[in-house]
Amino acid sequence: MFPPTVLRLVTAIGLANLVASAFLPRDTLPSFDGQYIHPNASNEAVEWWWIQALGTPVGSNPPPTLQLLFYQGYPIAAGPPAAGTPEFYVVANGFFPNGTAFSFDQIPASAGTVTTDGQAVTGLWPGAGSFQLSSDLSTFTVQLNAPGLTGAVTLKTNNAHHFGCDTTSTPYFSSAVSGITNLSAAENILFNQLGWATTIPGGTASVSAMVDGSPLVFEGSGYHDANWAPVPLNEAVSTWYFGSAQVGPYDLSFVSATALGSSRPLNTGYLSSSGTVLQNQCSVEGTKSVDISKLTPYGSAVQAGVTVPAGFILEYTLQDGSEVTFNLSARGANPGQNIYHRWLGTATGGKPGENFEGAANFEWLNPALVPYVPSN
Repeated sequence: MFPPTVLRLVTAIGLANLVASAFLPRDTLPSFDGQYIHPNASNEAVEWWWIQALGTPVGSNPPPTLQLLFYQGYPIAAGPPAAGTPEFYVVANGFFPNGTAFSFDQIPASAGTVTTDGQAVTGLWPGAGSFQLSSDLSTFTVQLNAPGLTGAVTLKTNNAHHFGCDTTSTPYFSSAVSGITNLSAAENILFNQLGWATTIPGGTASVSAMVDGSPLVFEGSGYHDANWAPVPLNEAVSTWYFGSAQVGPYDLSFVSATALGSSRPLNTGYLSSSGTVLQNQCSVEGTKSVDISKLTPYGSAVQAGVTVPAGFILEYTLQDGSEVTFNLSARGANPGQNIYHRWLGTATGGKPGENFEGAANFEWLNPALVPYVPSN
């Protein structure tokens, strides 16, 4: 869902003015996976399409992985503009089955154009790649034609598309703060203007690519979503945890995020079993005792010079009070930066008595460099 730290250095201006100039509201929803805002040189908005394919780990290696981000604009910003920085680009990261990591930090494109025909979507990033979504939202395909990175990815869904708050009417987290009138500027962006649309919550993935002359070919699980915001994320978000996995019959994703200077963490969790949705909610952490997800870090490691968790326990408490729990365990990180850590590994667990296992992605975006202090 979130990127490695791609920086665009921009002149610092007031947050309220930046939002007013960058956020382009829509009177009606576009195609589900289409364009929601329009990042360009006159604003600091950002929008991106995230594609993930995870294979079965070999031994103790990270799962074979290909993760792609098709960008318009920049997620992290500070300072004056950097000359020659592209507005449109693709980022690719992953692992070969033998555990070797690869990264393409910024593949420039001459444009980043998204067009729609009903619910069908086409994205063209000339010089880097393209993507297409079928009109029934069931199949998402990617073609890569960048220097050092060519090939194709196909994702086929096994779940219905969804927004983050059990609704089909808005891609924002506004219902989590319904009735709260004293939101700060940063909270207003997090809950009301940072959008999330998940087209493929889980399904199959097929990868056939060449990475710097070496083949990357595998079958596995797939996930695809899209995000957008009127400002760079570090202007609004202090810390953000995200993860997704396919574990036996379960497809899951989660977010735990806090706006700058806020004491109202956003909690959102999605869980389905064999295509039946068990949870799809958003809330302010601590305001509910059921229909929630809870993320608890454990252990510690040092990565990019900072202390980070070794893993996480993810607990879903369903509306009826029953629990589904997973242990997220890292086998590798790519990328691993001081403000952004993306781990690839496994998720194990399920309902009491179940012990399913599957490949998992989980990450920590930490632009405020909030220290992690292990409790054990």
